[in-house]
Amino acid sequence: MKNIKEWLLEKKTDDKSTVILLIKGYFLLTILCFIVLTLPICQSSKSSLVDHWFFSVSIVSTTGLAPADFSGSYNLLGQIISLLFIQLGGIGYMALSSFIILKQFHRLPSLSARLLRLEFNLPQKYPLVSFIYSIFIFTLLIEVIGAIILYFGFREAGAENPIWQSIFHSISAFCTAGFSLFGDSMTSFNNNSLITTTILTLSLLGSIGFIVLLDFWLKLTGQRKSITLTSKIILFGTFLFWIVAAITIFLSDVEFREMGWEGMKLAIFQSISAHTTVGFNNYDIGLIDTGGIFVMIVLMIIGASPAGTGGGIKTTSITALIAVLLSVLKRKRHITFFNKEIPASNIYLAVSSAIFYSFILLIGTWSILMVDGKNFEFEKILFEVTSALSTVGLSTGITGQLSDLSKLIISFLMFIGRLGALTFGFALISKAPLLRDKPKIEDIAI
Repeated sequence: MKNIKEWLLEKKTDDKSTVILLIKGYFLLTILCFIVLTLPICQSSKSSLVDHWFFSVSIVSTTGLAPADFSGSYNLLGQIISLLFIQLGGIGYMALSSFIILKQFHRLPSLSARLLRLEFNLPQKYPLVSFIYSIFIFTLLIEVIGAIILYFGFREAGAENPIWQSIFHSISAFCTAGFSLFGDSMTSFNNNSLITTTILTLSLLGSIGFIVLLDFWLKLTGQRKSITLTSKIILFGTFLFWIVAAITIFLSDVEFREMGWEGMKLAIFQSISAHTTVGFNNYDIGLIDTGGIFVMIVLMIIGASPAGTGGGIKTTSITALIAVLLSVLKRKRHITFFNKEIPASNIYLAVSSAIFYSFILLIGTWSILMVDGKNFEFEKILFEVTSALSTVGLSTGITGQLSDLSKLIISFLMFIGRLGALTFGFALISKAPLLRDKPKIEDIAI
């Protein structure tokens, strides 16, 4: 352990080195998961190396896309190992290593701190020690409670081995992984309110992030007078987006409208699943009308919240962009949200994140169209690419039918999605030298 601490202290701590180290860490986790899953003792049926790699990336990135039936591909040992990697991918390997270092040395090396802030998109002044401990306390507490509730739900529904089912799905839901031991995900339980409500609650808690959970805990214990602006924006954005989207999905699909309130409940489930990037479904996504598919694509692009277990551009980035638009339309001199000014640096990051995400989405969609464009409709390919890049895991049913090259492209997109598009962009672009003089300002037409 002392050697690890010395290594961390000696490593470079500039921005690019930190980003590359984070990427290497997740790549190593993926390699380890791949090696284990290819062992015959973990398999229930034969799969190609490409499919094993696809599963490995999907597990570590907590995406949930699967080229074949997960429970049919891996036996109990394989499922247990996969769940460990889902947990590790969900809470972040740097959170685990930082927790171990803290317990041993009671302080964090600067590199560990930088990696943790990068991995969870934390504000510079956010208390890291409290954040690290909150990750493990809230994760354990929420997943245990979720597993207990799901146990009663699965037992009453007559599911086989309800104890294992409840543990697996509780962790998978909170980590917004979307992996299920049922071949049809949650479709068999679409009328079971206890199971579907618990799954959605776990997904929401995982997607809103540890910043919000810690803020509420500090407020409840009297350590803070009010929750932070970040938490307010996350909660406002999360509930606004999924409520509006649920209504829109319901109105966009003929079957949902004909089912009335039952259809509305199905629309709510799909909306939360897409927005939290958890990827469970209790209705065949391939049967949803094109209008509903379009709304779900938009939701997946928006994604979950920072410092959580979900992907996408993030709700805070989207609300920052909305704040820019409203401030421009109202001709305000400053960018504000909830009457608080948003720093220009945050606006730049939000804009950059949205642009780079869009760029990768376009390249990814074009790549799959070049390879498999003749085999699938455009909207299904766009849905699959968006689901991969936002680490959602929802599919219209084409994942297993993709060519090996397309599966490798989708795997790459899932890996980028777990890191974050902007983080990946930092690694691609070398660190620019500091400018000696301030650039000359010149107006342009907009």
